[in-house]
Amino acid sequence: MAGSSVSKLIIFIASLLVATSVAMTLTGSVIDLQGTLSQQGGNTADDIASDVTIVSDPGSPEAIYDDENETVTLLVKNSGSKTLAADGGPIDVLVDGRYANGTTVTDLGDGDGVWAPDETVRVTVNRDLDAGAHRATVLHGGTSSTIRFYL
Repeated sequence: MAGSSVSKLIIFIASLLVATSVAMTLTGSVIDLQGTLSQQGGNTADDIASDVTIVSDPGSPEAIYDDENETVTLLVKNSGSKTLAADGGPIDVLVDGRYANGTTVTDLGDGDGVWAPDETVRVTVNRDLDAGAHRATVLHGGTSSTIRFYL
């Protein structure tokens, strides 16, 4: 009888040790997951706060494309709630799916180099376009805005 009680006690202690190690592993995993989700939530909030929208009129292609200078000009509004830099550093432009080099950004606000919410900048890129349908996309951080226009 004593042997049976001792073996049950050993099995009980072993199961407690296994349960404790599993609980500690799960606790560590949950803490790591919480940190990752918190980081992603902050990044998503930043992306939402820094939204951009192309406000150029696609019905006026002559206001978008200058055939003489071979430039595409887009008016881009800071439609987020975060103030952005108006120097053009983080702004990328794709025209018809191809990256456009030589992006020029002009601050249309008060000229202080700050792109405040609801302010608009002029983004100009060099690109030779033929007649037909075209698409321009402005990327800033994790957000983008696309416009389709016809020449």
